[in-house]
Amino acid sequence: MKKHKLDELNSMYSEAEEADRDLFAEQRSNILLVAGEHYSKTMGRALTRIREYSKLAETTKLRLTKNHIHKITRYYENQILSKSPGVTIIPQNENELQDKKDAELNLAVWNHYKRAAKIKEKIRKWVEHFVQVGEVACKIFWDPSKGQLMGYSPQVDEQGMELVDEMGQPVVDMEKPVFTGDFVFETLNGFDLLRSKSAPSMEDSPYLIYRKMVEKKTLMAMYASEPEKLKGIEDSEKQTFVVFDQNSQSYSKEDKRVLVKEYYFRACHQYPTGYYFVCTETAILEEGELPFGIFPILWKGFDEYPTTPRGRSIIKVVRPYQAEINRASSQLATHQVTVGDDKIIYQAGTKLAPGALLPGVRGMTFQGAPPQILPGRDGSQFIGYIGQQIDEMYGAAMMEEVLQEDSGNMEPYSLLHRSMKTQLKFAKYGEKFEEFLKDVCLTFLELAKKYLPDDMLISAVGRSEAVNIAEFRKTTPLVYQISVEEQTDAVDTQLGKQITFTHLLQYAGTSLTREDIGKLMKNMPFVSNKELFSDMTIDADCVQNDMLALERGEQVDVNPYANNEYYVQKFSHRMKQADFRFLAPEIQQMYMQVMQMHEQEIARKVEAEKAAQSEFIPVGGAMIKADMYVPDVNNPAKSSRVELPFQAVDWLIKRLESQGMTMDMLKQMNAQNMIDIMGATGIQQNGATGGAPLPAGQAAMIPPILG
Repeated sequence: MKKHKLDELNSMYSEAEEADRDLFAEQRSNILLVAGEHYSKTMGRALTRIREYSKLAETTKLRLTKNHIHKITRYYENQILSKSPGVTIIPQNENELQDKKDAELNLAVWNHYKRAAKIKEKIRKWVEHFVQVGEVACKIFWDPSKGQLMGYSPQVDEQGMELVDEMGQPVVDMEKPVFTGDFVFETLNGFDLLRSKSAPSMEDSPYLIYRKMVEKKTLMAMYASEPEKLKGIEDSEKQTFVVFDQNSQSYSKEDKRVLVKEYYFRACHQYPTGYYFVCTETAILEEGELPFGIFPILWKGFDEYPTTPRGRSIIKVVRPYQAEINRASSQLATHQVTVGDDKIIYQAGTKLAPGALLPGVRGMTFQGAPPQILPGRDGSQFIGYIGQQIDEMYGAAMMEEVLQEDSGNMEPYSLLHRSMKTQLKFAKYGEKFEEFLKDVCLTFLELAKKYLPDDMLISAVGRSEAVNIAEFRKTTPLVYQISVEEQTDAVDTQLGKQITFTHLLQYAGTSLTREDIGKLMKNMPFVSNKELFSDMTIDADCVQNDMLALERGEQVDVNPYANNEYYVQKFSHRMKQADFRFLAPEIQQMYMQVMQMHEQEIARKVEAEKAAQSEFIPVGGAMIKADMYVPDVNNPAKSSRVELPFQAVDWLIKRLESQGMTMDMLKQMNAQNMIDIMGATGIQQNGATGGAPLPAGQAAMIPPILG
């Protein structure tokens, strides 16, 4: 592989910087305009002098700032953020079980890191860059020095052997901590991201260069054991850079930090899996293939024009209007300061003197021609023009929606209709930003499959999904298995989903199974705790996990407490699907075996239930009297006729018939045989005139109900 040399990299950097030099100056000035720094020099002393003196020198210029750009950019940012932009992960094929599970696992990992990495906070910052700078860019990478502290590396001797103490325990090096590692979402300034001079678009640029200022002490500590790289860092100390400081929003000279340039090459013929360089002006600090071939920099422009691959901010549209508003406002203020006071004009030779003073009246006397009072100017001649420029600027920035008032109608469908009309006006910028978030999500998930250890994945997806970690890691390629789509989690969108689910439950709830209702409940947008309905979907979750394990080639056992009927139903449905015949033969065979095991378990449970039921005699139906007498419970000296439930007598007849004995056969038998049969079946018959009562143990089999 032929790699670029340092001279070639520096030449590429110079060409890339020259290609967008004017654009970078515009992007930096956009930040100043939003902050109200419309002029390069501060006017603090000049304004103080104007307030203290009533006259201005001819060389003094009054400059005022009426900062409407701040309001316009904030409106655009709030419009995008009010829709709660985000992405959701859905199966590429809704009928594919594996796709559905892959989507669930990836969505769980993404939602976990949205909280852990504070993605919402980063989204606010990304939106500011998107609107103000005109470009939003992010670099995603795994940093082993981040995360929680796990311990310290052991000390080693000159031969590389670990040192131990007198107890035989390894001696740790307190200056070399070991962390779990974590992902970093680094926001890049548009004016610090360079592209190839000949690239027609940022996506087609063969490489991107990111420049940043790094503390010299940090770099020297990182490469303390590498003399050649230290020399390159020390040579860079002699350079002085002019840096745009975002904190002070001004330019300053910097000689305590070093300019570090990161070159990222996309996969190409020269670099099949991509390549990166990290270097200063005089040395290459790091280089190598892109980890797993994943390009780490993502970019999206606000307004893109055919003549340039870079993005432009809405400030480019309103900048001329803002400049004219500032000029007219400054001219208005200048008129107020210079000719604002009233003036007295009197003829030469006329004498003026103070007159009599009365309460609330100040008099003046004169000799000669009467004086005239010339009123001062308040600059009102500029007010109409300034207002016209403001209206024109707001119109160019599509700010008419600001003046729209809410009708106050809270009917759900009216609210949704009004929301959709507003969204259409900002669909272009909202879709662009969500496309950027979609790229961020995809890149993160690709890296997460490679870097996240099992324990961190379990904390993200939950312990119940620990068996499916292999399923998450083998999702390749990601875009073929699942689909990452834009999602607007605004209140009106959530309300629309809630209305739809409510209608489904209202009109089709009686036709849905318990599992279907549980799935609907868990997907309702305003349900904060999904565990409330986990019992309703526990069978579906178990079946899904077992089917995924089977399709991975793993053996599955039948749980004695499983819902076997539901298993057979879902397995038979899976075996009917068109893609089932494309599975490996051994997997199809395992499906058949597990399904047969569940069917056998169903048969076993049915037989066990029948056996259990056979020990009990039914006691329903009307009460009928039999020619049998037993002692009266209330009066043991007397006997009473037995009353038995109809179902109990019917059960007895059927049991006798099942043994091959009919009533006719019993009648034809002699008395001794009848006694033997009755004794074998556990029945003792009393005489017609009243005989001995049934033994207690036998009477308990058919409990009599006395009349």
